[in-house]
Amino acid sequence: MEKIKTILRTSDWEKVGIAAFYGYFAINILMKAFAYDHGDDIYKFFFIFAMTFWAIKVVTTKYTIRETAWIAVLLGIGLMLSVITKQNTWLLLFMTIIAMKNCSFRQMIQIAVYLRVFCLFVLVLGSAFGVFDIGFKTTPDTNYVEIPVYSFAMNEPNTAFLAVFLTILLLLYYNYEKLNLWWFIGTSAMALIFYELTFCRTGIAVFFFTWALIIFEKIAKDRYKVIFTLSVPAGAIFSLLVMIFYDGGNSFMHLLNHLVSGRSYIMSSYYKAQGVSLFPRVQELFYGEYYGLIDNTYMYVFLYCGGLVAVFFFVLVQKTLMRLYREGHYKELAMITAFALYGVLEQFVMNGFMNPFILLCGILLYPDILDQNTAGIEK
Repeated sequence: MEKIKTILRTSDWEKVGIAAFYGYFAINILMKAFAYDHGDDIYKFFFIFAMTFWAIKVVTTKYTIRETAWIAVLLGIGLMLSVITKQNTWLLLFMTIIAMKNCSFRQMIQIAVYLRVFCLFVLVLGSAFGVFDIGFKTTPDTNYVEIPVYSFAMNEPNTAFLAVFLTILLLLYYNYEKLNLWWFIGTSAMALIFYELTFCRTGIAVFFFTWALIIFEKIAKDRYKVIFTLSVPAGAIFSLLVMIFYDGGNSFMHLLNHLVSGRSYIMSSYYKAQGVSLFPRVQELFYGEYYGLIDNTYMYVFLYCGGLVAVFFFVLVQKTLMRLYREGHYKELAMITAFALYGVLEQFVMNGFMNPFILLCGILLYPDILDQNTAGIEK
């Protein structure tokens, strides 16, 4: 008994907690990389382990009074949104940020890179050799001609391309200082091959936009990189204006709606049918008059969470962007800008296990998470 007490007194519980957090993060990345969702039994099974690791991290971490106050606010908002909207995305986002203290963002990215490369390899190779369902179907191209597409054991072809995009983007960020013409050629070839197999126009457009951002970040003077801090406000304002003023009879609006596969019409329909609210709204309200998925992160947050929570989110994100700019974290800003564009076209951007760069909001609570010498790497 005395030996056990001695071990408990002398053990470095902070490092145990850090290791537990990386375990929590890895499990969630793994589940998303294999395209499992909260409705799948295997996801529920592994989620229990993930939450156990999260609890270990939180109880072994010492928080300041300021941090504790913010943790209470974030958990309160997250729980409220989870209960009202029946969506756990925001609660998990806040829980992950809360547990990031003393952890290294680069170590998290390293974990995500290895797991996503492995999972993508398994899914694509397994689908090619018949281990998994390759998900063959046809879809109309821009000329309304039916073409073959494949989902590679995932829900949809677009989901398959998204998995490819996320893997490439993480590789680009992780090897940022090594990027050159060969990286551009190699990643472009991979993206174009999967574009041919999935016909995901959204993904291929954002991929090349990401490379444009990388080139700009590498050649532009630092003072011009402030434009990165405008990415989220620009995406939010553009999305709001399209939702409010969409008119299918207008030729430009009609073309825009066609290019984004009906997203403008869907947002506008919910806005006209349900209006807006300052407060979160129950999910059933949107299924009463169902027009389709709101594939726009900005308006998804605004319509589901209400104006007050949406403003809270966007203020936090904008403060994060300004902090990153002041501290010279330009490559992180370039990645966030890429996801800001994807946010106009998809709703996954608030998920920290698909878009780990949203977790950089944690820099407002824990300024050292981008420090290479934070715990988990070297301390």
